[in-house]
Order: sequence, then structure tokens, then C-alpha cells
Amino acid sequence: LDRARGEEGWDILQARFESAEIFEAQVTGHNRGGILVNVEGVNAFIPLSQIDSVRRDDPDASNALAELVGKSIRLKVIELNRKRNRVILSERAAMAEWRKDQKDRLIDELKEGEIRDGKVSSITDFGVFVDLGGADGLAHMTELTWERGKKARDLYNIGDEVQAYVLKVDREARKISLSLKRAQPERWDSIV
Repeated sequence: LDRARGEEGWDILQARFESAEIFEAQVTGHNRGGILVNVEGVNAFIPLSQIDSVRRDDPDASNALAELVGKSIRLKVIELNRKRNRVILSERAAMAEWRKDQKDRLIDELKEGEIRDGKVSSITDFGVFVDLGGADGLAHMTELTWERGKKARDLYNIGDEVQAYVLKVDREARKISLSLKRAQPERWDSIV
């Protein structure tokens, strides 16, 4: 029965490999090189370099891998060799494709002038990137605060929940321009 289930599992994995389908699977174990999952009765491996949620240079990587055990993650088959009984999966490839789909959906539905909730995803010298739920938009330095002379790193931290005003959506270039200061009332309004 196990062998029959395994044969069926190989056929399903082959179909997913050929169609580049994204699917979910539960993490069953880990080692220092990556994590293990069982897909339709076939044991598969996800190397550390293909795991999106754990950084390779993280000194605490083994604990982060252990925390993934029992959780479901999105995956894509990147290598399949039935003779050598070898299946390599990638969370990174699946998440990249998923993010692209989310970004396409978000760019199509965003309207200039609306205010959206987001999360600060990265901070640079020229502004702050805000994740609006699948796509990042840039709030330029001039659009961070009504106050003058403030640096982005002084105002925000990665992971901060913010409200962002959508300045411009460039559907051709797939870029979103945001303003964090216009999402809050201007001081002059309250003074008047």
C-alpha cells in the first residue's frame, strides 16, 4: 500500500514539476542543511538556500528550521530524479511567484489618492519601502514627515505598521509611489 501511494506521489510530483505548480506541504523534519517534507508519500528536501523564511547567514538558523517543523509552507518542485529517489523543492521560487501574482493584483486594484495600511519592509537613505500586502511601494524622503531634517531611520523601524497615501501607480513600470505624511493630517489644518 505504501509503495502504491509512493508511485502515485511520484506521478503527482512529476505533474507539478512539469506545470510549475505551487502547492502547500507540511514540514516533517529538519537537519543542518535544510528541511524535509513528505509530499503524497514521497520524502522531499528543501535546502537552506531555497528557504525563504530563514536566512543562510543567520547564526540561529538551526532553531529557525526547527520552528518550521509542523507548519505548512508554499513550495515548488525544482528538481526531480526518480532513479536516484531525489526530490528538491523550493520555498523561495514559490514565494517569488506568489509575490509577483500579489503585486499584479494589488497594482490593478490600487487607486491614486486612497489610504492603505501597510508595514515598513525596508529603510534606505532615499526613503522607506512599505509592504501593502503583496507589493512594496516607496515613500520618498520628502514624503515621510511634515517636519524638516528628519532621517528615515529616526522615524521608522522595519516592521512598523503605517498608513500610506497612494500618490501614483505606474502600471507600466509596476511601481507604487507613496506618502506617509499625507496619510496624517497636516499640522496647519489643526492650527487653523
